[in-house]
Amino acid sequence: METMFWTSLAAMDICLENSQKKARVNAFGVDIAENMIASARERYPACTFTVGPCAPLGFENESMDVITVSCAFHHFENPQTFADECLRVLKVNGKVFIAEPFFSPLVRCLANTLVFPFSKKGDVRVYSQRELQLFFESAGFTEFESYITDTVLFLSAEK
Repeated sequence: METMFWTSLAAMDICLENSQKKARVNAFGVDIAENMIASARERYPACTFTVGPCAPLGFENESMDVITVSCAFHHFENPQTFADECLRVLKVNGKVFIAEPFFSPLVRCLANTLVFPFSKKGDVRVYSQRELQLFFESAGFTEFESYITDTVLFLSAEK
């Protein structure tokens, strides 16, 4: 995500492994892994980090301007619940930005049926571009941008 210059921006990042924040924001991070939270606290002491699940999110209604998820959505056991929570905590015109691994349909099918059911890394399911957008459409988001570059699927959804 590009640097944003809102004076009262509240941003939240879900799953911190791939995060790099450099903007001046009130930033919050959520991850289920205590070691990721500890690392994030060391790197970004001015930010607030919480050990917890991606859903439900422990934030008030309409309290965030931006939510980012970097290489984590495929770990979510209840992705629709997460999309619903994003809609709840985002302010009007707030956005969620997602970057996820992208696989061809054949590789995606093999990963979802033969690899992920036996994964010890928390992988649940990888999604097509359309499947990912449907979660956020079902939650009530209305504006979408999505594109694929090599092996990464990017999606943004606006409330």
